[in-house]
Amino acid sequence: MQKLIFERVYTGHEWLSNQAISIEDGLINSLHNEVGGISDGFLVPGFIDLQVYGGGGLLFSNHQTEAAIQATFDEHVKTGTVAFQITLNCSPKQSMWSAIEACKSYIGKGLVGLHLEGPFFNPIKRGAHTEAFVQEPTREFVQEIIDRTQGLPTYMTIAPEMFAPEDLNLLKNSHIMCSMGHSDATYEQAQQAGISRITHLFNAMSQWQSRSLGLVGASFRSDAWTSIIADGLHCDFESLRLAKQLKGEKLFLITDAVTHDESGPYIFTKNGIRFTNEAGVLSGSALTMDEAIRNCVQKAGISLEEAVRMSTVYPAEVANLVNLGSIGAGKRACFVHFSDDLHVKQVWYDGEALIN
Repeated sequence: MQKLIFERVYTGHEWLSNQAISIEDGLINSLHNEVGGISDGFLVPGFIDLQVYGGGGLLFSNHQTEAAIQATFDEHVKTGTVAFQITLNCSPKQSMWSAIEACKSYIGKGLVGLHLEGPFFNPIKRGAHTEAFVQEPTREFVQEIIDRTQGLPTYMTIAPEMFAPEDLNLLKNSHIMCSMGHSDATYEQAQQAGISRITHLFNAMSQWQSRSLGLVGASFRSDAWTSIIADGLHCDFESLRLAKQLKGEKLFLITDAVTHDESGPYIFTKNGIRFTNEAGVLSGSALTMDEAIRNCVQKAGISLEEAVRMSTVYPAEVANLVNLGSIGAGKRACFVHFSDDLHVKQVWYDGEALIN
């Protein structure tokens, strides 16, 4: 039996003082009161990122391999991310099939699913994704994706207006978690789609205007889970503040993080704090989850507790990760030791300390 003792623990739901966390076989066995713990900083649940494209110089869209998944974990765990959905840019079929197989065969740490961002986009909202890779959602293609991803938790960003109603229903009624994004859907189309997730609010979607609410307005008028990139580039911090006020507990954090990799069809170059593609279009981010939390607290006026929930409790609910996202008996022993100024000091993954 392993034991961690902290003077301050935020479970994702409440603050606890002087807590001893007993760990057995990678799971939390119990919590009880005990003095003499670590007093520097505090403990929070490990972070969950449902949209990250790679790490360590290996972009998954260029390398659909287990090595790219491992490199992503190795880089992002340093900033507190213990669980992630590896994300594939809009890609040809063969790359999609390779990505699915890589995820199914991966036996390393951190992976909790595959996020297919595309290929069923509205081309005019493709952003930095390659237009040639945007594809039509035919019945046969949709069914093949459903069949190939059986047994693999799969999240898929789609433009609902590009689907025939029967094909959209086929996808929605499958095991795949659908999210609206890279879409020019009207407010009415978004409402009618009946999809309870929205990808990177404000970016690559129809905007909220006085006579046309678009997908942004549909997010604000619904209880759809909505992700946001809190880097100050994809949206202003005042927009983040307003989005939080309007969406409440239905807004969660993603990094949308990419990595510098010139070995494939997607080449993103880092310029200061941003990544751009060859055309100069903003392409993913250089954000880390701990930085996203700091930005929420320090630049958007969001409470620390709520910022932590946006990176733990809420994404766990979005992706049905019942054993992650909070600290409690029976949960996986995945924690972040945060300093008082919100920097990562240590990360535990199933009870194992990972930062030397």
